[in-house]
Amino acid sequence: MQPLLFWPVLLVSIPVLIWLLDGIAAERSALSARALRAFLTGWSFGFGYFLASLYWIGQAFLVDAATYAWMMPIAVAGLPAGMALYLGVAAGLSILVWTPGLRRLLLFAALLSLAEWLRGHLFTGFPWNSFGYAAEAIDGIAQLAAFLGIWGLTFLVILWSSLPALLGEERLSLAQRMLAIAIALSPLPLWVIGIARLDNVGPSVGPPVMVRIVQPNVPQSDKWRSENASRMFSDLLAMSSGRSAVGTADTSVPAYVIWPESSLPFLIDEQPAAMKEIAAALGDQTVLLMGSLRRSPLKAALSRARVYNSLFVIGGGEIRAVYDKAHLVPYGEYLPLEDWLEPLGFRRLVTIPGSFTPGAGPATLPLGSTPAVSPLICYEAIFPGRVASARDRPGWLLNITNDGWFGQSSGPYQHLAQARFRSIEEGLPLLRAANTGISAVIDAHGRIIQQLPLGRKGVIDSILPPAIPAPPYAKIGDLGFLLMVVAAAAMGLAPAFRRRAAARI
Repeated sequence: MQPLLFWPVLLVSIPVLIWLLDGIAAERSALSARALRAFLTGWSFGFGYFLASLYWIGQAFLVDAATYAWMMPIAVAGLPAGMALYLGVAAGLSILVWTPGLRRLLLFAALLSLAEWLRGHLFTGFPWNSFGYAAEAIDGIAQLAAFLGIWGLTFLVILWSSLPALLGEERLSLAQRMLAIAIALSPLPLWVIGIARLDNVGPSVGPPVMVRIVQPNVPQSDKWRSENASRMFSDLLAMSSGRSAVGTADTSVPAYVIWPESSLPFLIDEQPAAMKEIAAALGDQTVLLMGSLRRSPLKAALSRARVYNSLFVIGGGEIRAVYDKAHLVPYGEYLPLEDWLEPLGFRRLVTIPGSFTPGAGPATLPLGSTPAVSPLICYEAIFPGRVASARDRPGWLLNITNDGWFGQSSGPYQHLAQARFRSIEEGLPLLRAANTGISAVIDAHGRIIQQLPLGRKGVIDSILPPAIPAPPYAKIGDLGFLLMVVAAAAMGLAPAFRRRAAARI
């Protein structure tokens, strides 16, 4: 995973897991005992994988260490332990019908990738760092997400990585050897297809649309202090209007200025004076897209109001549209099992009375004569197939986020990587405004056109990249992945079915 992207490690770690399962399958103990050992082996593998790749979550508990530091070890170990359950179940199930040779690899890849798919969907889902993201290291292979999505890539990455487990295998039939060779060679033609796809650049429709992305780089520990509100607001206005000495200010007037998630420590729709200052700074030709909290009903006490994490579209001093975040962050914006955990001292990291209220889901916001946009707030960008409306396809994706919680860790790099794959899957450009970085302009093939490094204050001025025709994944979703899983599982289970049929005869 990012930022190292040392994908060859999978060619060692996954075969070792398979060899461990081979040893369990060869034991003469009861099937239930073998299944339990396989579950624990798969769980241990998953725990190590997620502990190494999600360590950075602990950073968020140090922003207000006096209040939350005691929870850090529980979160850093608890989340990997929970995510590893999916891998453990996949390993436990696979041992029930374990068959020597290539078939066990097909069944293993099918079950493990299906477990990853379930991890991304059950209990609101947390598909962070699925194995398919290793494909980011090879541009041509990453483009397969346009056809199969990240879940299809996850299946392929697991299958390809498992092939070294066949080394020294003596009981392979000729058919299995030929199939193994075909699977081993398949990355090359698929890479060629992906590279060819990168040349398919869609034409721009209409005049160029200039956008400005603002990265204020406010430390999370300073962000919600009311005494900083005026300075933060002034900085954002100065950078947005081109008066800042930081960044790459352009003489042309941007059609859109983009601020990150929860840009200000106050509710923008309840501050008419601030709305007037925005109108004065940006003029009539520029529309502001900014993240802010809001409450409904307006002016109600926070303890009684519904609070939303929202994106506002502001033009001419007026609010033209609002999008409310639909996929809330557990333990950040709401506390699962709140009635049980709060008495034990657990708290959400974002402190407001009550919990946030989720919005309705993906929405396409019209923006007049320019392409409509689908907003994604924070980690909404990590959910494949759930970033754009299928019935009202937008012209681009907008991801506003605040990764300042996670400092200079791997988290912001991994977040950006996953946003890139949403562009590939949907065939849509994505603009990303992050408080402390990494802000970026990404084209419809997932290529980063411009970016601001982590921990730097500045602006990006860019032309909005064009969209391309909707790729297969945007039309059929996970169907291709599920068909591959069914086919691989059927091949892996064929000997068990034949043995059962022979026993009946």
